[in-house]
Amino acid sequence: MSHLFVGKKKKIFLSIKIVSFLIIFFLFINGIINYTGNKFIYLSFTLIYNFLIIFSLRKNSIFFETFFGVLLWLGFWFKFTCTISFTDGVFREGIGEFNYTNNSFDDVLLISQIGALSLIFSSFLREKFIFKYPKKIFLNTKNESQFFLKQRYLIWSIFLIFFILISVINFYFKIYQKGLIPIYDINFFLSGTIKWLLLFGLASISTLIIYFEAKFLKKFFLLSSIIIYLETFFSSISMLSRGMIFNAFALIYGIYKFSKKLNLKQNVFFYIKSLIFIFIFFYISITSVNYIRANFFYVGKSIEITVKKDVIEKKDQIVDKKYATFSQHNSEILYLLINRWVGIDGVMAVNSKEDFLGYKLILKSLKERHHKKNPTFYELEFNLETINYKDQLYENVKGNTLPGIIAYLFYSGSLYFLFFSLSIISLIASCIEYLAFRLSNQNLIFSCLIGNIIAYRLIHFGYLPHQTYLLFGAIFLTIGLFYFINLVVNKLNK
Repeated sequence: MSHLFVGKKKKIFLSIKIVSFLIIFFLFINGIINYTGNKFIYLSFTLIYNFLIIFSLRKNSIFFETFFGVLLWLGFWFKFTCTISFTDGVFREGIGEFNYTNNSFDDVLLISQIGALSLIFSSFLREKFIFKYPKKIFLNTKNESQFFLKQRYLIWSIFLIFFILISVINFYFKIYQKGLIPIYDINFFLSGTIKWLLLFGLASISTLIIYFEAKFLKKFFLLSSIIIYLETFFSSISMLSRGMIFNAFALIYGIYKFSKKLNLKQNVFFYIKSLIFIFIFFYISITSVNYIRANFFYVGKSIEITVKKDVIEKKDQIVDKKYATFSQHNSEILYLLINRWVGIDGVMAVNSKEDFLGYKLILKSLKERHHKKNPTFYELEFNLETINYKDQLYENVKGNTLPGIIAYLFYSGSLYFLFFSLSIISLIASCIEYLAFRLSNQNLIFSCLIGNIIAYRLIHFGYLPHQTYLLFGAIFLTIGLFYFINLVVNKLNK
């Protein structure tokens, strides 16, 4: 990104790097002071994970590796360091029978390092022996699409109306909302289509439109970018999801990489303005979802849960309006920014039952089936039922605790299996991303979105693992759809 900062702007980029280094160094100092286990293990944990994030952001890294590396860093090093440094040291997202001893912490950090090393290893193999993205992309615009150029405003208007309509329909009928069981029995094809559209179908359509703008107009427009960020905003609120930031960042990062490879004129202020809009939309979405969840889905008798290192205390309470003030909203956001990353908690829970682990456990997990009220396989096997105890008091509320891909693969109890299986999975994910790039006529924004979707799925892996084929089936169908659309566009141009 340094090429955006030319002339006097280079000082801004240098300042960003210095500030980032100082923040990480500050976190590291606090972490090593507060870590009660072997300091050298925490030091190696820090070095590997911070090397991972630098390696994942290198010039020849692909999108899946970048997003997966960042999510691993957040879910493991950042979350662990912040928790032991700035809170009471209690991990609140589900750690099973983890006993907080020094040896247990050391084991968890060693397992976590193996997961990071596997991504570094697979990324190295992919770059050296399988594929790299071309340094430059050349799009054939000999026969420019007069249809797109003439109907551009109409296309954006239809897309804007379409994604708002889908979001309203889903919100009203509660077809797919995270943490909630659907109220209405809706046709599987219809509900599946709406779920696909909200998760990444609408975002994929936006990458197609903005790709044509770059192809035929040789420019990215701020207004067009705002529309695609609005799509992620409406879709997130419709799903009661606080994850708008993931698709939005994938889109802007894809635009940045695509414009660089197309040799389009880069303007740092375009990205600054885009980031400002993204953060404004994200803040509004996360506070809105928190408010909606608190005031319309969790009102009534509840359970106040106090988590301690050796016991979980419960007492009844009457819940009225929650998160009604500005400070309450910000407090909840701060909690989410530290605690809701998936990663280190899952490894703690799994390693706490090391005598129970084995390859048979993975095979057993594949038999898990969806149940509206029962705890998940992971929650039952690793004694996490109490984490979602409060959900039992609400009709159609169902929260799931997730182990993440590293903890899930360590069901085997084998570090070798964890390393090599995650390396293979990462290579497969990388190839799917590259397939999206090739079959979409070099639409780098679309392949960026696909890389992000796969990385997000892996970091949140563990619930109904046998249904992974549904997501990847949807991804392949979307890639096929893009290939077909490009064939039609090429024929129309001819």
